[in-house]
Amino acid sequence: MEEKSSLTKEEINELIKKIGSGDNAAWETLVRHYDLYLHKLARKRLQTIGVKNPETMEADLYSAGWIGFVSALKNYDDNKGFFTKYATFYIEGEMSNQLEFEFNSMGMTDMPERSSGASVTRVYAHVEDNEEENEANEAAFEKLIYRAVAKRSDTGFSVEGPEKQGAYSSERRALQIVDVLRLMTDEDHSLSSESLRDILTCYRSAKHSNFAPTEADNTFNKSMAEILLELDPAKHSDENDKDYRVKYEGYESDRLSSKVKMQKDNPNKVDTAPVINGLRYVHDFDKETLDKLIQLVSFSDMFSNEEKSQIINKLVKTGSVYYNTPFMENGDIRFIPAAIHGRFSQRNGAERKQLIENLKVIQKAINSLAQIRFRFNHYTADHKLVPNGEYTHVLSPYHMVVYHDNYYVIGLNQAWGDNRVLHYRVDLMSDIEIAKDDEGKIIPIKVCEFDGLPICNILWDPEKYMAEHINMAYGELEEIRIRIKETDYTLIHNWFGDHYEKVDSVVGVDEKGEAVNYDTVVVKTSPYMIVHWAMQYGTAVEILDEEIREKIREELKEMEKKYEKAKY
Repeated sequence: MEEKSSLTKEEINELIKKIGSGDNAAWETLVRHYDLYLHKLARKRLQTIGVKNPETMEADLYSAGWIGFVSALKNYDDNKGFFTKYATFYIEGEMSNQLEFEFNSMGMTDMPERSSGASVTRVYAHVEDNEEENEANEAAFEKLIYRAVAKRSDTGFSVEGPEKQGAYSSERRALQIVDVLRLMTDEDHSLSSESLRDILTCYRSAKHSNFAPTEADNTFNKSMAEILLELDPAKHSDENDKDYRVKYEGYESDRLSSKVKMQKDNPNKVDTAPVINGLRYVHDFDKETLDKLIQLVSFSDMFSNEEKSQIINKLVKTGSVYYNTPFMENGDIRFIPAAIHGRFSQRNGAERKQLIENLKVIQKAINSLAQIRFRFNHYTADHKLVPNGEYTHVLSPYHMVVYHDNYYVIGLNQAWGDNRVLHYRVDLMSDIEIAKDDEGKIIPIKVCEFDGLPICNILWDPEKYMAEHINMAYGELEEIRIRIKETDYTLIHNWFGDHYEKVDSVVGVDEKGEAVNYDTVVVKTSPYMIVHWAMQYGTAVEILDEEIREKIREELKEMEKKYEKAKY
């Protein structure tokens, strides 16, 4: 059947419903319908900002537009009006983001027009030997500065600056220079002294609507030299390299020019200040560290998506305008393979808050070597946490660990015996408090024969401990022999890490009657939990210790009774 050249609103909505049900044909139809529309939007945007030869950039904007299209598709319903109008907002937003990367990773669209009095020259990185092209590039770069200031300002543009057309004090000038360096430079981007002056002009016009001429060269250079003398070490060494806040060309071999050195001791004898180039601000976190921090926040189940966005936005603001994170999209957490969300990222807000508070109290107790009191809870059919009874537990907390998405506190509960180290899921605890005596003094922890005592835990290996306690079960440990196929070591690694030993290898016959190489490994773990662990993996593993094999047989008999005939 010949496909229609256009689709009605109703037909588009029907296709969207089918796509939601997994109809691939409907998806292909919708893509073909909007293909030309996205090309038109890309060309229009490039023409609007005056880009010559837009064909070279159209493909990138077109690809970015599809990202916006898919986002719109995920969020659309019939109550949000005509889909095309709704999707255009998302599409154009992604195209704007793409333009920000194309032009020095900052953005140049939809910004205030160039104001008279603000001069930007010799700054744009790709200036051709063409006067008309230079003028366009200079105007574009000024828009970059406006966008840079706006993106990092909580209130946007300030049109009523306190010194709209006047000169700035030396103190404010120093702060402005540092802020420009913080915004516009990083480990991969630096500025010449000349470029820094030009950008400072744009910065002032964007932030304060101040179009006054920049200070004289010597005044500006002197301010820059004084900033370096204040923010950086007096003399460079390998040990203090990390202490530099602003680096520049030749900072390792020449602290500043000889004139600045003279100025420090004899300021009245120096007539001119040196020109300093290759300036770059050293941020608290470099790009790689920021990526790691943002990734940790994205993966954490300790925060709601709103809290993650707030934290990540704060982290992003510590970098330059060149920094971009793949974990955010239009201010929201991306759901992409590179930013996998945990099983509990949508955890009930009250439960998450309770968990965080529990962790704080327990950590404070561990730091103080103090006992804690708490109640232990279980879930009901209506998803509520209720106490297991009126009993109040008393624990000497030693450590906290994360095991299979859950937080556990490990400690001694004397009610179970003088050496009974137990594990409690922190999210199931409530009413936690640091234990105090009748005089209000903190009750110190009790110690026992445990390698991981917080007082001296040099011998404790948390990974080994969790490998020995499957599913954080407690009890006496035993060495247990397990037979597996030589191709199934991934299963062993998943649960025991490197804490196993291969002791034997034999040739056997599998369930299909084929010859297979089997290995015997020894692990140290709880005999109670290994029964259920072995049953979980069925014929993939075989426990060789007869006492445990008997327990498995007993469990299987009970299961056979339960499932031998249908009850429903």
